[in-house]
Parts: sequence; structure tokens; C-alpha cells
Amino acid sequence: MRALAGFLLLAAAFALGSWVGWWMVPAVAVLWGLLRPAVRRPILSAALAAAAAWAVWLTVDSLRGQGAAGRLASQLGSVMHLPAPALFFVTLLFPALLGWSASALGCAAAGRFHSRSGDAP
Repeated sequence: MRALAGFLLLAAAFALGSWVGWWMVPAVAVLWGLLRPAVRRPILSAALAAAAAWAVWLTVDSLRGQGAAGRLASQLGSVMHLPAPALFFVTLLFPALLGWSASALGCAAAGRFHSRSGDAP
């Protein structure tokens, strides 16, 4: 239960940071990596929380009914030869990769990242 609460707080931090700008995703992720609470996979949790936060923003934007996001997805989908829902998931890769890489850097900077090969950092 504590892990879920921690994940939801991390996702909320990513969502609030994203409200400021996309560049806050790596800032929050680096801070997460530096602080690194006692979770099994902090880098994976940062990537999933960042994608979940952006999924919430995209869903809220699409439910607002302004239609701008839907029109843009339709036009981009026709240019890229992808259906509009596929663009939704492709868009979520951006914060996931930002969260993953920045939290890995934060963990490495904190000296808590150990490779699976057994090499010492």
C-alpha cells in the first residue's frame, strides 16, 4: 500500500511539474534518483509515473471538449500514417524515456546505481 501511495505521489509530482513545462520531467526524475526512496525499481517507477502523469494530462485535455488535440492527432496521424490513438501512446514514450534516463543519472550521481554486470561505479 505504501508503494502505491509513493507511486501516486511521484506521478502527481510529474503532473505538476509538467504543468510548468516538459523540461520539469527530467528535473523531477533527477531529484527522485538522488533521493531514491526504498523502492525496488526506482528508475522503472520514474518512467511509469512520468508516462502516467502525461496520460492524465492528455486525457483531461481530450475530455475538455475543445477538440484541438483530436484535430492535431488526426492530422499528424494522416501525415505519419498512424491511427490517432497510436499517437497517444507514442506521445507517452517521451516522458517515459525522459523519466527513465534522468532518474538513472540521479541514481548514478547518488552512488546507488549498480550495474547487473557487477562492475562497481
